Amino acid sequence: MKPVEDVFSSDVFRRVVLPGIVLTAGFHPLMYSRLQSVTSLYGIGATALVVAEIVVLGLAASSAIQWIYYVYEGFRLEWLTSLAWRMNRARVQRLQTEWRTIQAERDFEALSPSEQARVSRIYEYLLDFPLTVKKGNSPEHIAERPTRLGNIIATYELYTESRYGIDGTYFWNHFLTLASDSSRKGFEDTYAFAESLVLASFAGALVALLHISVLVGFGVGAIDHSLILFHVLSGPSASCWLVLFGVLVWFAFYQASLPAHREAGAALRAIVDAVLPKFVEWAKSVQVPLPDDTLKTIEALNEYLKGLAGPTRTPPARRLHPRAARAKKR
Repeated sequence: MKPVEDVFSSDVFRRVVLPGIVLTAGFHPLMYSRLQSVTSLYGIGATALVVAEIVVLGLAASSAIQWIYYVYEGFRLEWLTSLAWRMNRARVQRLQTEWRTIQAERDFEALSPSEQARVSRIYEYLLDFPLTVKKGNSPEHIAERPTRLGNIIATYELYTESRYGIDGTYFWNHFLTLASDSSRKGFEDTYAFAESLVLASFAGALVALLHISVLVGFGVGAIDHSLILFHVLSGPSASCWLVLFGVLVWFAFYQASLPAHREAGAALRAIVDAVLPKFVEWAKSVQVPLPDDTLKTIEALNEYLKGLAGPTRTPPARRLHPRAARAKKR
């Protein structure tokens, strides 16, 4: 048997069991009375039933990971993140203006200790937002996506495109294949851990929404008994606690996912920078005919890489990320 620490650190536990536990905590009080006939028919004990619920609900959440990310990044159910987008855009713009006002073209060492502390805090916050370079203007950070998590993901999903003019999401697996085994495994472990935190956060939000609906049902049933559709074993007080539990889990795991995705982004950017010469060699030697736009991108990349040894050159302009493009087409 595997050691306990290996089981708890495995991708299966983190991506299936962890969100499954959160979902089971919210769904079990509502499902238990309806599953009693099934458990008695097949001779399933109470413990086995809970384990089955954890696995089934965890697998259901894990299978929806792509859609969950689209929601958290603002590409689905946009109304949920519209307010966050306005707030993030306004805050990024305000902080950059404050940064320029404080620094006023002075060196960092010339600032007072309080000014240095404030500039450092602003700098740390802005690192979560992609850096764009417009021709003739100084680089600036932008809120590419509505949520802070979405922008952290954008900093590494769009890194290859903004830095080298290559669609990083399209060639994602190419870069990982060219990376060393240790680098690839380190990134994959970090990324899997970050995904599990997002899944657990989503599970908490789902539990909170479910029991808010249950509380509404209790209220409607108290007003008119004829509107009661079904009975549940747990009462309103249990649903209130589960709403609080769901909100806390959603917020705590969402906050925990931010540094996890920062770490995954740093690992991916390091991989891209390290394997880019190998990628260029592969692109030169590939025998399969490539589209004209890809060939032009490779030629532009070669010219750009040659210029790195000489005067500083402006990297190719960043195109719209495929996820954002698909969202705009809807």
